[in-house]
Amino acid sequence: MTEDAPSTGTPQGSEPAGTPATPAWSAPPPPPPPPTLTPSDSSTGRPLTEGPAPAPAAPAMETTMVGGPPPGGTATGVLDPPPPTPPATPAAEKPRRPGMGLFPIVVGVGLLGAAIVLESLRSRKDNNDIDWSNYSVGLAATAALLLFAVLALALGSGRGREELVTWPGVAGILGAGAMLGVGLEEIEGGEDWLAYLIGGVVFVLAAIGYAAIRRGAFAVTAILGLGLAYIQLSDDVLVDIGEDDDQAIIAAATVAAFVLVVTAVGWLLRSRALTGIVAGVIGLVGINVVLLVVIVSGVFAGIFGGYDDTYSDTAGTFYVAEGPPDYDNDVYVIFGIAALLTLLWALAAALNGNPGFSVLAILMPATVVPSGTFVLAVEHPTWWGGGLALAGGLLLAAVGLKQLLGRKRQT
Repeated sequence: MTEDAPSTGTPQGSEPAGTPATPAWSAPPPPPPPPTLTPSDSSTGRPLTEGPAPAPAAPAMETTMVGGPPPGGTATGVLDPPPPTPPATPAAEKPRRPGMGLFPIVVGVGLLGAAIVLESLRSRKDNNDIDWSNYSVGLAATAALLLFAVLALALGSGRGREELVTWPGVAGILGAGAMLGVGLEEIEGGEDWLAYLIGGVVFVLAAIGYAAIRRGAFAVTAILGLGLAYIQLSDDVLVDIGEDDDQAIIAAATVAAFVLVVTAVGWLLRSRALTGIVAGVIGLVGINVVLLVVIVSGVFAGIFGGYDDTYSDTAGTFYVAEGPPDYDNDVYVIFGIAALLTLLWALAAALNGNPGFSVLAILMPATVVPSGTFVLAVEHPTWWGGGLALAGGLLLAAVGLKQLLGRKRQT
């Protein structure tokens, strides 16, 4: 044997014919391919090839193959664990409370507002001249409130900014209207346009405040300014429409028109509930005031008007004494207006859910109908009460029957 001969195996030169000799410098042969999976019988799970059956594999956890099977048709792949359970959705955050920072704000605004009211009442002397010492204090308090609101709007942050803009701003706007009225009170002809000016200033400033901070207090202030101008408009124009006997109807219709317009416009704002309820309170009070005036007018006319009759004096001259006016038609029309507003508030309560609309819908018939019966001087109020009670009871019974039937279906 030579040095080049291997120490074991086939001797050199004894390779089978046709087999090329492997040089010593060649690379080692590639590793054998991995074993393939042996198909198994679907019924028994045993391999189809002969030989000992492999040990059963441990049950695998349910996993999901990402991206589908790997190329080549093999069953190997990267399996990811099941995705984690998503966390529970947190409950809606409660609205932030203003905190103790509101305490000094409302107390300070209250003190400044007291100064404005006091000086507006004392700024006119006995001869109606302006007392500039008092008037100056009122102007300074008003300016301070408006200045605080503007600075808070420009420099503040967070919930404290909203409160410091809202309450000093609202009080300052109302103070500006009061100081404007005191200063221009004695101008000749001011009674014809002063209410329009004050109402317009209050409305415009409140609208600017609402656009800046979107708080309902500014919307209420704007309604007050608009109402002041509307009262003057009613006195100048609307009251002169129609005959003297129709003034109660015109007054009630004027109040209802204001309520309907303000409610409709306010419904487009975020503060729809607040504006609608404030307008509703104005309508509730206004309709009842109209009926109260009618009651008082009827009482005084009955006392001092005498009766419809003719009489003559000693000279033979005939006179006709006017009897008390007949307000029956007025009352029935006012009943119709009150019914319209009641249905409007009941609908708003159903759509918005604010209990203020429900209270208005309850109070309107509960106050207007009794007042109207006094004007009508009904002789049998028992029939009125019985009819109202029957109608209300039937409505509630219908709702209760619906609830009962729904409960039986569930069981």
